[in-house]
Amino acid sequence: MLRASEAETEHVREYFEWQAPDLEVTFLQKVYSDAILNTRHHVWDVHTNKDRWWVITGGTNLYSQAQFPNMDLALTFHIGLMLRIPRTQDQQKQDIRVLPFAPVMEQMEAVSKALAQARSVSDYQAIGVRCRETLLSIIGVTQDAAVWTDTPPQRANFRAWVDIIFNDLLPRETNKERRSAIKQTLEIAWTFNNWLTHAKSAAWLDADMAHSLAQQAVNIAMTQILRSLRGVPEECPSCGSPDLEPEHGEFSATPGMVWEQPVCPECGWEGRPVAVFDKESELSILVREGEPTDEHSIMSVPLRTIIKPGETAAAPLTDMEIGPPEHSVYFAYGSNMSTQRLRARMPSCEPLGMAVLPGHALRFHKRSKDKSGKCNAFATNDDQQVIGVLFRFDPAERPALDKAEGLGNGYEHATVTVINAQGRRSKVLTYLATADAIDDSLLPYDWYKDFVVAGCAEHNLPPDYVSRYVESVPSKEDPDRARDARERKQGRPAKNP
Repeated sequence: MLRASEAETEHVREYFEWQAPDLEVTFLQKVYSDAILNTRHHVWDVHTNKDRWWVITGGTNLYSQAQFPNMDLALTFHIGLMLRIPRTQDQQKQDIRVLPFAPVMEQMEAVSKALAQARSVSDYQAIGVRCRETLLSIIGVTQDAAVWTDTPPQRANFRAWVDIIFNDLLPRETNKERRSAIKQTLEIAWTFNNWLTHAKSAAWLDADMAHSLAQQAVNIAMTQILRSLRGVPEECPSCGSPDLEPEHGEFSATPGMVWEQPVCPECGWEGRPVAVFDKESELSILVREGEPTDEHSIMSVPLRTIIKPGETAAAPLTDMEIGPPEHSVYFAYGSNMSTQRLRARMPSCEPLGMAVLPGHALRFHKRSKDKSGKCNAFATNDDQQVIGVLFRFDPAERPALDKAEGLGNGYEHATVTVINAQGRRSKVLTYLATADAIDDSLLPYDWYKDFVVAGCAEHNLPPDYVSRYVESVPSKEDPDRARDARERKQGRPAKNP
C-alpha cells in the first residue's frame, strides 16, 4: 500500500461514485505508481459492496477486476487507451488560440519529455540547450508576425529583440511595471539556461528549474503577444468589462480560413476579426486510416495474462452487467421536493439532503396539460445553479414516477451530475423539459407554487435562493377550483411534477 493524502483519496472516491452511483465504496487504497511518457499514473484498488475495481489516474478511468485481474495488464491497457483518445474540441480550440506559436509549444512539450528521462550531466545540459532554443523560437515567431523596427538586429539577438518587442507592445509610463516584469522573466530564463548549457556541476534540480523558468517565460510572453497581435483590448470599449472571450468563425469569401475576434459576453461588443488559422494546413496529432465507426465491444474474457499459441484460453465471464446502472437516486427541484407529494408517487423514497445542479437555472416555464407553468432546470452552461433535494428510491417504482412526470409529454428523463452538501459529485436521475414544451409566458398555479415553497422550507434550502427564484415568481389562481382543492388535499399531481 502506498501513502496517499486525504484529498487524493477523497478525489478517487468521488470519481468512482460519480462513475458508478449504484455501487458503495467499502475500501480503497493506492497500490502502485509509475511515470510513463511524462505522465504519472497511480493505480488504486477499490472495493465495493459488490465487486472490485482498478482506478488508474493520468486520464482517470476505472476497470473491473473481473475483466482485468492482472494489475500490470490493466495499467498497460490504460496507457494505450490514453494515447489513442483523440483530442477533444476544447483542445482543438486551445490549439487555435496559441497559433502561430504551435512550434514553440511542441518544443516545450519535447523539453518536458526529455526532463523525465534525464539521468546524467549531459542530459541536464541538453535541457538548457532545448530551453534556450525554445526561447529563441518564441522571439523568432514574433519577429515574423509583424514589422517591429526599421533597423532590426540579428535574428538570434535575444535581448535586443525582447526590448524592441515589449517596448512596442507595452509603451508609455503606465505600462512600466508590466513591461519590466515580462522583460525580467525572459532575462532570468535566458541567463539561467545559458549557464546550464555549460554547467559541469549540473544536477536534475537545475534542469527542472530551467524548464520551469522557460515555461513561465514562454506563457507570460505568449499571452501578451497574442492579445496584441489579435487586437484584444484590456477591457470592453463599450461597457468596461475585462472578461473578453475569443470567438472563432469563417467568412464565405475565404473558405477554410478561421478568423478570431474578441467579444464581450456582458454587452455583446465585437472586436476586429483577425485570420488565425488555415484549415488546409492543419496537421493532426493522430493520423488514422479507414472509415470511422461507432462499433465497440465489451470484453467477456478476463485478461489475466498474455496467452501464447497452444495455451488454453480463459473462460468467458458469465455474470457481466451490460449497460448503464439503474438509477436509485432522484434529484427533485420543483414540487417533488415536498416529501409527502413525492411519496404519493414513490412510497419508498427517502430524502438524502440538499444538492446543487451547476450550469442550470430554475424556471417555471414548462407547459402543462392544465395550461399552467411547471418547474424546469433550464440549461444555461454558466455559473448559475439549481438547488434541490436528493431522494433514494426503489428502482421498481421508476415507471410510476415516469408516468406521473408525464415522460414523453413535455418532460424527458436525464442523468445529471449534482454536488451534495458534503461536496461530493454523483450522477442521478432527474426530469427536464423538452424544447417544444417551454413557454416563458406561462405562470404556475397557486397550489403548485405552494408545494415548491413547502419543499424548500422542509429541506431548509437557502433563503436567498428561495426568495429570488421561487417566492418572487408570480402565480395565478387555478380556474378549476375542484382541481385546486384535490391537489392541496391529496398532495399529489395529475401527471405533472
